[in-house]
Amino acid sequence: MWERQRPRTDESMSTGTTQRTANDEAVELWGRVINGFTVTNRKIHQVIHDEFSLTEAEAQVLLNLHRHPGQRAPMARLARATSFSTGGFTKLADKLAKRGLVVRAACPDDRRVTFLEYTEEGRKLADDLSHLVARTNHEAFIDVLGEERAKLLAGAMTELYRANAPSGD
Repeated sequence: MWERQRPRTDESMSTGTTQRTANDEAVELWGRVINGFTVTNRKIHQVIHDEFSLTEAEAQVLLNLHRHPGQRAPMARLARATSFSTGGFTKLADKLAKRGLVVRAACPDDRRVTFLEYTEEGRKLADDLSHLVARTNHEAFIDVLGEERAKLLAGAMTELYRANAPSGD
């Protein structure tokens, strides 16, 4: 979308030349960020889908769960981490459970809390997924930018997240 659109220009009445405005530049800069992210993210998730037949959301849940202590976490926390409503996340968890990758477990301390945890098959797939994502991220992101620029970009995106995320995230 962004690469196909030309920035709006203002015709100068006195010289007949085209001048870019600060607004044009701001829109173009953001468009380039979005384009770079979008095509790289699609490439990474296509590799994941081709290898494991997982959607982006399913992979995100499995990778989030992989990073939690004991590789189990409250479903509500996973829903927030993946930007799903609790209802939407329940449907996603149902799909993963149907595939035999996760199970629900009651919290012994709080009946209102339900944990999501891996099955043995899910743990193995998540380990393989984590390795594939690391390799693919290197090929599509770190190797392209170099480690220093990749870290700078990640730092900048973290700043944007902190500045713009809804409170509580």
